[in-house]
Amino acid sequence: MVRLKHRWILFETLFENTSHQDTSNDPLTSHDIYITVKESIQLNFGDYGRGCTSSSLNGIYYSPHTNIGLLRVSRDYYRMVWCALTFITQINSRSCIIRVLHVGGTIKQCQKLVIEYDREQLLENEDLNDI
Repeated sequence: MVRLKHRWILFETLFENTSHQDTSNDPLTSHDIYITVKESIQLNFGDYGRGCTSSSLNGIYYSPHTNIGLLRVSRDYYRMVWCALTFITQINSRSCIIRVLHVGGTIKQCQKLVIEYDREQLLENEDLNDI
């Protein structure tokens, strides 16, 4: 039996005007991100792209507080999903940019990188507050 191999895509959503999401609007969910990614794949790669990624694409996690999310996709098609993420300019009628932070073979690698990234962001914010 052949083991299916996946890639974990760690990404950050940057909204227009601020680095953090407005609290006045409804917070995004992992389902919103998942639907938007599927639509972007359909738009940019057509039925071929949708068919290739439909069975392996999973929206595993999204935090509306840190705007960081995690997707799992088949190793063969992770570049297609990465490209689709890059082309997303709107989620729920809100302008945004999605930046891929890391692509890894295990979820543990992505978890370590998120902790490191959050620590850097906190230190950066503390430095800005001191000024």
